[in-house]
Amino acid sequence: MKATRVVKIGTLPVGGKYPVRIKGMIKSPFSNHDNVIAETRQLEREGAEAIRIAIKEEKDAAFVRTLKRHTKVPLVADIHFHYRFALAAIANGFDAIRLNPLNIAKASEVREVVREAKKAHIAIRIGINSGGFKKDFVSSHALAKQMVKVVADYIRILEREHFYDIMVSLKGSDPLSTIVANELFAKDFEYPLHLGVTATGSFLSGVVKSSIGLGQLLSKGIGSVIRVSLTAPSYTEIQTAKYILQALHLRTFGPQIISCPTCSRCEVNLIRMVQKLQEKLKEVPNAKPIRIALMGCVVNGPGEARQADIGAAFGKRKAVIFRKDKIVGHSDAKNILNDLCKEARKLWI
Repeated sequence: MKATRVVKIGTLPVGGKYPVRIKGMIKSPFSNHDNVIAETRQLEREGAEAIRIAIKEEKDAAFVRTLKRHTKVPLVADIHFHYRFALAAIANGFDAIRLNPLNIAKASEVREVVREAKKAHIAIRIGINSGGFKKDFVSSHALAKQMVKVVADYIRILEREHFYDIMVSLKGSDPLSTIVANELFAKDFEYPLHLGVTATGSFLSGVVKSSIGLGQLLSKGIGSVIRVSLTAPSYTEIQTAKYILQALHLRTFGPQIISCPTCSRCEVNLIRMVQKLQEKLKEVPNAKPIRIALMGCVVNGPGEARQADIGAAFGKRKAVIFRKDKIVGHSDAKNILNDLCKEARKLWI
């Protein structure tokens, strides 16, 4: 695998030794500008570091001027079918554009877009999805190879214009084709990869497919940007991306809760406790990325609680509170959340 070059989305550096970035996408129709602005702000609050916007009509590109007054996050124009949409997006000040090589394929049109992007000093992502082929493949490996071939041919068009501010995405609707395609690409190219599994289905199905596909690639050092695609509200995609990166120890995003799945030994409503604890922690500004364990019984509870920064393990309806390997107090089901937060605040001061 080659070293990854650094490319910028606006002022945001991507690739090289920079952390894996999180990208979101606006789902509100452009016909309602207020909703688009509100969703953009929400994604920024959740932790999106770049936001992609689908341009359906040439006139849509002009709204970026208004949107930029409401967010500091770089905005990326998602372009399909009509190369003139890309030209309009560049002219109106988008920070990067995405081109789909399966529906904007005429070399002369691509070159025109590249020349304008070069003048504007913005990056281009070459983004290919498996559904764009509109045909069946004998295997996930065959699909992956074809995705890489199409992208490689497209890259040559950009490089002939001496344009190298390139990012690439190769997304299958299943984890296997996505994994194979990105592994093949990473062996031969140094451009940053934007990872994602596309058309993943329902929320739970999408979380599972995204975790498998992105997790395997990220654990091998492949990927500079991730976008989780879910048939769900856009803010859940950012939340899921953060959980994936945190689970792989690639980034930290505030406190991490460790809790058991519960079993018939558990005599408290641990599921509800964990939900409430998560809500309480969201209310703490700039909370440090500590590990907080909340365990339901004595089998693994004390061990997990001791290994966390702060933890509690229940016996019957009573809990022992640990701070690292020391017992610092006792609590019960009614008071445990306040007691844990009280201990956490001692570490945040």
